[in-house]
Amino acid sequence: MPAQTETAVLPLPSGAAAKAPVASWASLLVLVALGLYTYMDRQIFSLQAEPLRQALGLSDFQFGLLQGVSVALFAALVGYPVAWLSDRFDRRTVLAGCIATWSLAVAACGLTRDFNELFVASSLVGAAEAGLLPIAYALIPELFRGAQRQLANSLFVVTGRLVVGLVIALCGWVIHAIDLWRPLLPEALQALPTWRLAFFATALPGVLFVPMILLLPINKRKLPLPELGAPVATPPGQTSVWAFLRGHRITFVTFMLSVGLLVFGFGATGAFIPVVAMRQMGVTPLDLGNAMGIATFVSAAVGLMIANVGMKWMLLRVGPLLAVRVLALAALISGVFSATIYFAKTPVQLFTLMALQQTFLMAGTMAFPTALQEMTPTLLRARIISLVIMFNMVLGSLSPAIVGAISDALKPRPDGLMLAMTATSSIALLLAALLMAVCGRGYVRTTQAARAAEGN
Repeated sequence: MPAQTETAVLPLPSGAAAKAPVASWASLLVLVALGLYTYMDRQIFSLQAEPLRQALGLSDFQFGLLQGVSVALFAALVGYPVAWLSDRFDRRTVLAGCIATWSLAVAACGLTRDFNELFVASSLVGAAEAGLLPIAYALIPELFRGAQRQLANSLFVVTGRLVVGLVIALCGWVIHAIDLWRPLLPEALQALPTWRLAFFATALPGVLFVPMILLLPINKRKLPLPELGAPVATPPGQTSVWAFLRGHRITFVTFMLSVGLLVFGFGATGAFIPVVAMRQMGVTPLDLGNAMGIATFVSAAVGLMIANVGMKWMLLRVGPLLAVRVLALAALISGVFSATIYFAKTPVQLFTLMALQQTFLMAGTMAFPTALQEMTPTLLRARIISLVIMFNMVLGSLSPAIVGAISDALKPRPDGLMLAMTATSSIALLLAALLMAVCGRGYVRTTQAARAAEGN
């Protein structure tokens, strides 16, 4: 391969105290907005769970597949190729293509007539979404330096979680507004059920996001491609993705399993709490959207405060192990709260316990991108991050299907869904805490090897 040429993304002054330009913060703001936008389809699925399930004749198991496996199926297949492209070409073009495809796939969900069609459409949604996190997590270290990188990572995670509560509430309002304004719609749309129109409405903002991404002030390096049939050489001073992963396999395996189980445990409750609220407690879609939005917003705000105070207190005691220790503790505490959700008898109790669970998950989530970035060399970062995220998506996506299958098997029990949901979630989160503790044994050595591979 010809020697690589590299132009820094939004060049920054040298030194740990260098301040990022306004363009870097503008790019971060767009990344946050994209993360929120691509979260809307899951909320439409959740808030319209019962009408959609009844209209298409879906079982709890099939609905679980749609919430998890279908989204992760294509994402696992295309995530690495998308990351490869983003490591080599203009990330704006790659990201814009992902968002355009995502919007079209969400619109296709509103046109489906049965489980098979909806499974394919939701799989395409997951495939299109696969590029967002690897691109964002690989881009942030190039946009920000030193302490500003940790701040940018925190803002990317925390701002999204703080505002996502409003997004959930907004989705509830959109569903309510569709029925309210139905007489104003074109005649061809008035007869369509609400859940179909909600998917169409969710797809529309993509028309604005695609040009916004293409106009971002980002100068992405381009690495020349090898000639056809020529061997792919590793740049001097660098190692290959697979060689680096093999050399630190225990650290990466335990990290991936732990975070995957954390996502698995969160998905077990997140996918079915709306169903429990509507099916067992009679909560309306509008009230459900408001309650989940408030609970998510409060848990993100409190989790941010806990993380800020807790991480400063822990830094002096655990040093470079801070990120993995925070993740382990968050998984442990949230696992305990997951078990207590089973005892909720009213909507207030249900959403209060959900907020407590998510509070500690939020506190731990802040540490995830920094931990992963520290474990990966710069020129391998997007690809390794994509592999970690793909694995975690696949593992995490299984939880709704497993909860649905257990719930179907427990149909004679009136609390079968609640039992399946809380037991699956709490067990997964407690295992995640244990595995993250094991990951800490080799974490420092892996971060040191990552810096050495960069020639720093």
